[in-house]
Amino acid sequence: MNRRTTICACAAVAVISAAAYLAFENNALMLTEYEYRADSVSAELDGFKIVHLSDVHGKRFGKGNSRLIKLVSEQSPDIIVISGDLVDSRHPDPEAAYELVGGLAPIAPVYYVTGNHEERLPRELYISVMENLSSLGAHILDGNAETVTVGGSKVSIAGFKDSRYFTVSEAKELISGGAFNILINHRPQYAAGYAEAGFDLAFSGHAHGGQIRLPFIGGVIAPDQYLFPKYYEGVHRFAGGATVISRGLGNSLLPLRVNNRPEVVSVTLRKG
Repeated sequence: MNRRTTICACAAVAVISAAAYLAFENNALMLTEYEYRADSVSAELDGFKIVHLSDVHGKRFGKGNSRLIKLVSEQSPDIIVISGDLVDSRHPDPEAAYELVGGLAPIAPVYYVTGNHEERLPRELYISVMENLSSLGAHILDGNAETVTVGGSKVSIAGFKDSRYFTVSEAKELISGGAFNILINHRPQYAAGYAEAGFDLAFSGHAHGGQIRLPFIGGVIAPDQYLFPKYYEGVHRFAGGATVISRGLGNSLLPLRVNNRPEVVSVTLRKG
């Protein structure tokens, strides 16, 4: 084998390896499990499990989203929360969202808020998507809260449709006295405000895990936070509460995820 042939063969191997790596990084589901321990968790809520999905952007994981639905089902959640961008406004495919919610609803109650992409949909399509998701079992939260009772304890699940501007005063109106208060809101940059408003635990997405994650540095870029964002994944604790940020499942403006596999988040409440 001459030098030129060797170089071409090495280049081909490198290209194939890079393609295989990127295919894995963008399609291999990853489960991230957290325990949230706090005094606000009652003995009856100890073990209450929440599965969090975000930023699907019309992506399918298996036929009818079967791989994603199976992974969620294996967690045996008490509730499922979806923090927006089920549909991508640039390439709207509501059927993928319908398949997903239709498969999730028999597993556990599904609570959903819109993200910026749903809010960008043409008005008629937006109305149709909301109606269909509701008919499939999604509890669509738009400035309101619903309550789940576990024994003598209550869990209040509140949410807002996506808004670029968040106000603590508006959020405070959704706090339910005597309950463990959960908030679903698309944008993570308001994480400190969610705790300030009085929510025990909030769920957000939108940042796509920084899209590209570098060792020792973390996420590179996120909507609204730009380069090297502060809030792009994980659990962020504040006085009185915490926000869980999903790295999301699909892609939007940037078509590739690097060192940032599609993420399903599972949070188990534990008595402090």
